[in-house]
Amino acid sequence: MSRTMNNITIVCYDITSDKLRRRIDKCMKDFGIRIQFSVFLCRSEADVIKRCRAKLLRILKQFSHESVPGDSIIVFSRLSPNSVECLLGTKIEHDAPPFLVV
Repeated sequence: MSRTMNNITIVCYDITSDKLRRRIDKCMKDFGIRIQFSVFLCRSEADVIKRCRAKLLRILKQFSHESVPGDSIIVFSRLSPNSVECLLGTKIEHDAPPFLVV
């Protein structure tokens, strides 16, 4: 039996700095569950995702000196299935494929 979860956001990151990576990890534990070391699955409403995004942006601003080219934080949201948001790193130019969690 499979079931579809409609309110899903996947946040994945690749951060070089241990200090910045630990802060992002701590933040993401408040909003979702870890499915891989730097990938979190969040099942939540749009307002919660906005709070998560805002908190991540505050961390990035606070530790801006820690990030290096090549670091990235990417947000795939089921709430807007054709969008991929890069909070840090190179913008993804193509549409994200819709995803289904079963």
